[in-house]
Amino acid sequence: MKTRFYERTAYRLSEETVPSCFIKLDDYFGERFTAANVAATHVHVMLAELVCSRLADIEMYAFLIEDARKRHGLDKDSDVRGSILTRSFFIGYLGATRGLLESVAVTLATLYKLTVSRGERNFGNSDFWHQLVTVAPTVHRRYHPMRLFFNELLRWCNETAAHVPTLMVSYQHFGQFSSREMHLRALDDPTADLGQMLVEPLRLQWIDPLHLHDRWKPKFLSLCEKVCEDIELCT
Repeated sequence: MKTRFYERTAYRLSEETVPSCFIKLDDYFGERFTAANVAATHVHVMLAELVCSRLADIEMYAFLIEDARKRHGLDKDSDVRGSILTRSFFIGYLGATRGLLESVAVTLATLYKLTVSRGERNFGNSDFWHQLVTVAPTVHRRYHPMRLFFNELLRWCNETAAHVPTLMVSYQHFGQFSSREMHLRALDDPTADLGQMLVEPLRLQWIDPLHLHDRWKPKFLSLCEKVCEDIELCT
């Protein structure tokens, strides 16, 4: 019977379409499990829900970022509120992206019984990759091409103070009374240092968080498709 694990995530609260890989996986669960109590407590169903939950969280924060700029853009003070909310929601968004990577790594470690500790089950850990290529080389080959993408995400997550700086840095760069779109951006500059931001603000590079989401989303979906295949194969 189907588990409908995706209905226990933020997808239930939004109008976003549940990615087809999760629907397909639940169709498989429906064929694989005949008893509700078995399906409800099977670890692979829980792993599927975990991965789906983190992707749903990413979509939720992307929606909140977009909604903040729609709701707060009628006057000067609203612009400030929109900028503040965008920064806060983007911090949450980055936390959700880290959560997605961690949930996939935990899933792979569980499925293939990798001998790494709970704190080492992440794509930023070289021993995790070593264990994966040793135990499941074919699986490793499927995920290794995404390693540069994982490193980019982890760099953003590990350097939030630099990528989501104070609003004053944005004021120094664009001017306090410039168009509000300028102050909704995150800092996309790998060389920028907090101590230099106010000294040399005009040299900084910026990006709209929603543009970043558009760039990353296809890769998030590809990652989820891969791990859904692994869950199905191992169930």
